Amino acid sequence: MKIITASELKSGMQLPEADGFLFDVIEVARETGKTITVRLASDFSSFKSHWTTNGGVLKTFRKSTKLYCAE
Repeated sequence: MKIITASELKSGMQLPEADGFLFDVIEVARETGKTITVRLASDFSSFKSHWTTNGGVLKTFRKSTKLYCAE
């Protein structure tokens, strides 16, 4: 794991939740001067179509927020 700022988020990165499950950043949906909104989907299923077809969830971060990222 490494620590990044939310402004560094891009498609393909993985963010861990407190329970250890990883969420994939599947899209940078919106970016402003201070925030970044990404679409997250769980990679719990080994079948990509199972978690990408539901559209994932949108999560907005302040660009200065520190996040753990799987390497």
